Amino acid sequence: MKAKRFYAHCDLIEGTTDVFYCSFCNELVKEKHFDAEHLNKNHNQKFKATLHEWKLKESRGTTKTRPDDAPNRLRK
Repeated sequence: MKAKRFYAHCDLIEGTTDVFYCSFCNELVKEKHFDAEHLNKNHNQKFKATLHEWKLKESRGTTKTRPDDAPNRLRK
């Protein structure tokens, strides 16, 4: 059984080229969503917060995975 993948804010969804995870909405979205729905929000801060959440889950033991080099729209 394959472990579920943990997605941080603005991570590109595996197997796609244009679908991202929005942790503000907890939804999979197209890139234009971030400017259309969250223009005045701090995406870098939200990304760092979700990475911190990931590190906590990882330290407690989790079956989810997240590659260190996961594609993310903020790291272009």
